[in-house]
Amino acid sequence: MASRGEGKTLKSIAAPGVRSFLRKENVFTAKGKPGPHNKHDSVPLSFALTKLLDAAENLKEARILLVGEKVKVNGVARKKASFPVGLFDVVELTPMKKKFRAVLDRKGRLEFRGIDFGSKDFKVSKIVNKRAVKGGKILLTTNDGFTIEAGKEKAGVGDSVKISLPGRKVESVLHLKGGNIAYITGGTHVGEIIKIESVASGSLQRKKLVSLGEKDSSFLTVIRNVFVVGKEKPEIVVLREEK
Repeated sequence: MASRGEGKTLKSIAAPGVRSFLRKENVFTAKGKPGPHNKHDSVPLSFALTKLLDAAENLKEARILLVGEKVKVNGVARKKASFPVGLFDVVELTPMKKKFRAVLDRKGRLEFRGIDFGSKDFKVSKIVNKRAVKGGKILLTTNDGFTIEAGKEKAGVGDSVKISLPGRKVESVLHLKGGNIAYITGGTHVGEIIKIESVASGSLQRKKLVSLGEKDSSFLTVIRNVFVVGKEKPEIVVLREEK
């Protein structure tokens, strides 16, 4: 028998752990699809509007907002209910004149914190790939699906870049090195903002490790859990806790 492809529905109990909602309230939930973010590390835009932002009561209301181009993600109006929203994305609700940034809570679940509606849009993205192309240009691929041209400042895999939105221009490079500020995306310290102490080189048998915190209370974690978000202070500070 031929494969029928991926299923069209998703049971709430089987939803990725990055989603924060009452799983026994409804049998089914919005199904995520891959896009700029991995579907296991993001939430569908309709889910964000109904469950996390309280901007719509149900899927029908969410679709009305989307079709009317009243919701922007990273400065671009999005119409698809399944569009994935992930870490540090900026969601703008035009009718309400509100903006939110996606962050992680202490259980590794996505939540949205308010930011200044009148502020200039930007995003911090982690570099996951770097390659040279014809013409001597260096292209950087980020964790959120951006492919951007590297500027004059050197940048490598593991570093982060501050990107202007919606133009996607690199404003600055945030290097993975001691003294800079990191956001922890996995492990027991998930959601914490902490200073990088040092970075230990890896080998074929051992992964690169990062030491964070102060000398008397530091801890080690693998590089995949470390997201550089600032130099002397974090770039992704939110203004308020409430939605």
